[in-house]
Amino acid sequence: NFKITRRWCLDLVSLDIFGMLGFWLESWTFYCSVRKYLHEQKGEVYYTRDLSLAYWLSKKVSPLYYEIHTLPDKISSKYRETWRRCKGLVVISSGLKNELIKQGVNENKILVARDAVDLKMFENLPDKIGCRQKLKLPIYKKIALYSGHLYEWKGADVLAETAGLLPEGVLIYLVGGTNKDVKKFRKKYQFSNLKIIGWRPSSEIPFWLKAADILVLPNIASEKISSHYTSPLKLFEYMASGVPIIASDLPSIREVLNEKNAVLFPHGNIEELKKSIGFVLQNNDFSDRISHSAYTDSKQYNWLERAKKIWNLVNKK
Repeated sequence: NFKITRRWCLDLVSLDIFGMLGFWLESWTFYCSVRKYLHEQKGEVYYTRDLSLAYWLSKKVSPLYYEIHTLPDKISSKYRETWRRCKGLVVISSGLKNELIKQGVNENKILVARDAVDLKMFENLPDKIGCRQKLKLPIYKKIALYSGHLYEWKGADVLAETAGLLPEGVLIYLVGGTNKDVKKFRKKYQFSNLKIIGWRPSSEIPFWLKAADILVLPNIASEKISSHYTSPLKLFEYMASGVPIIASDLPSIREVLNEKNAVLFPHGNIEELKKSIGFVLQNNDFSDRISHSAYTDSKQYNWLERAKKIWNLVNKK
């Protein structure tokens, strides 16, 4: 347990009108605010996910732990200096760990702590029909659903294009995305069985997942963040929902999924994704088996267990 102290910064990202400039201005004002605060306070442990803070803190304080979710294509000296001075590094995938080792980081100071899920989100939910009634979705149609952003590397385009190959009785739902991306998708893809919902509050997402017959994770390998680094939050939510999963066959995804708890298809292959959707819909026993296996596996990926791993790293002598 710990106290949370909030520091002022510009809130520009939530306005969704300044783009990357808003992100950098918000990050910079937060960075300055935290620097001022830390000049006045002394902590026992320092932990951050921000490179600029980690770089500055690594020269000022100890012990420092830095959590890494992605890496640039070109590693500058700023990164290497920060890694060297940190007492421990927390990464969300083995792909990140392997890259750090290639860059000369001592394996013993790296902890893999994948993202996780709050299992309570899926407690006491209605069944599939009840969730569809709540969301006003068609009761008797087959639904394959994707939840998350519509960025290119997340592969939502692949699922949207697949809608054009599927029979009208199979609906594709895309739940999530910025206003800009949603408008672009609605203009580009106009299949009658494709429903582009846009952003929904996080409290509503479990109902969307439980309402589906299939959950799709269609990442592509256009960027290393997708192929080797990512640990998608929605992956663990998919698993905890108890709904069959179809996912791209990528190294980052295979760290968690396999042929026993999901159907894996060649990333970016629309025809194979279509076949996978048809196979899952036509084989109920198989679908029940992989969804149960994924649900069982999801229990090890919860936030409390993740926190314990990190706590053990911090307390390692």
